[in-house]
Amino acid sequence: MAAEKKKPPPKKKSPEKKKTGDKSKNKSEKDALHSTLLKICYIIAISDLLHALYFTVQAMMLMVKKFSVFAMLAVLGVIFWVIIVIMLLVGLCKRKPGLVRFWLIFSLAGFITDIIFLLWGIATSLTVDWDRLQEFSIIILGIFIESCCLFFIHRYYKVMGEKPKEKRTLCCGGGNNDKKNKNNKNSKKKKGKK
Repeated sequence: MAAEKKKPPPKKKSPEKKKTGDKSKNKSEKDALHSTLLKICYIIAISDLLHALYFTVQAMMLMVKKFSVFAMLAVLGVIFWVIIVIMLLVGLCKRKPGLVRFWLIFSLAGFITDIIFLLWGIATSLTVDWDRLQEFSIIILGIFIESCCLFFIHRYYKVMGEKPKEKRTLCCGGGNNDKKNKNNKNSKKKKGKK
């Protein structure tokens, strides 16, 4: 009888418990990264708004001192810039990716324009002098800072979606494939019923 009563082997810890612990840890890390990224985006948006307001004041002073078509275009341009930055702030606060997309496209166009002006300035300089070299280095530093800002805001833009697996692209809609698939399924069901 003693031989018949064998002790069951000790239970091994199930790996599922470790996985759920890891999932909650990963989720908390993602939430912390998400909130940090949001704070960085707010800092970028506020500094961009201050930058735009500074240029608005400068353009207004230029227009008051000497009214010209160029001064008027500068004022209209910076007003448009301020509106775009306000749209970014509202998009970040209310989690509206469409508003953030407008800022990204506007800033990307400015980024490309800065690079073109830098290349044009380098190509048209006949001699190398220290004043122009200092100017070019400041422009390169500005392009680097602008690219970092674009990176952070685009990174937050990609994770703004309500659905965890939703991917966002900068243009062409990106996340509309689900709607198209649902419409196709509904139309197939209607054809099948006829």
